Amino acid sequence: MFHRNRVWCVTPVGSAEELARKLTTTTWTCCTAFELGGYLWLNDATSPDGAQEFSAVKKAGPNSRPWQVESITVSWCDYAELLAYVERTLRGEDDLSDFAHEVAPALQTPAEHGRCCHCA
Repeated sequence: MFHRNRVWCVTPVGSAEELARKLTTTTWTCCTAFELGGYLWLNDATSPDGAQEFSAVKKAGPNSRPWQVESITVSWCDYAELLAYVERTLRGEDDLSDFAHEVAPALQTPAEHGRCCHCA
């Protein structure tokens, strides 16, 4: 993750197909995050006008901390390509990659988040 001080507003999605559709059809605010199947997809873009970059983070478990397992420039993907990335992540294929590392994202629900400088 590029942004260690960013606070993300996490919204659950129902399926890999829904996540891929959302990420390939909409430009999201920099504080947007989605949750699916034990993973978070955090908008890690450097600006709202730049490429949409999402970090895939495996959620913390009872004896583990969150791990970033992938970073995907979704602006460069079409629906089918992004769906393949999402499905690979959900199968756990990225969990032990050389890229994977511990992270500590600040997460909020929509009710907690309200509006921030990225939402405005």
